[in-house]
Amino acid sequence: TYGADGDSVETLSPLLAPPPVLDSDAPGLSGPMAPRFSQHVDYRFDGGPNILGGNAGKPAMERTWMRMRDSGPLDETTLCYLLDALYPPAWTLSATPVAMTTVDFRIDILADPTPQNAPDGWAFFEFSMLDLGLGWTVDEATAWGVDGTPLAVARQRRRLLPQRGG
Repeated sequence: TYGADGDSVETLSPLLAPPPVLDSDAPGLSGPMAPRFSQHVDYRFDGGPNILGGNAGKPAMERTWMRMRDSGPLDETTLCYLLDALYPPAWTLSATPVAMTTVDFRIDILADPTPQNAPDGWAFFEFSMLDLGLGWTVDEATAWGVDGTPLAVARQRRRLLPQRGG
């Protein structure tokens, strides 16, 4: 509609220094509370995982290196999967997570993942809650390559589900 695609001005700042990929003994997600999708993902948390109240009194944020367990190359489809492969950031604020469902999920790919910026499929992700109120949350996720290149951003809106009394 508006002409040929061309070079654009980068507006998302590169991540100045992603933490190093943590060793294979770093905690991941396992056990009875681990979401089903996590069985397909390798996680290397930066100060987490903080699910079930680990961020009480702090911002609802989780930072982690992630890749698929098959260690395959990161492509756009896999990147989209990983942008949704973590529990809601709101679940880091309380030991009792509130049930919720996604009603809108948008992803913008900013740069192609390559073997150079995502070696062995690794990328660094930051998941954060932007808003919580009136029965809704709005979360944001950003993915960076190992060199700090912004790869993608995502925004997810979730509806909190009513709790039934006992």
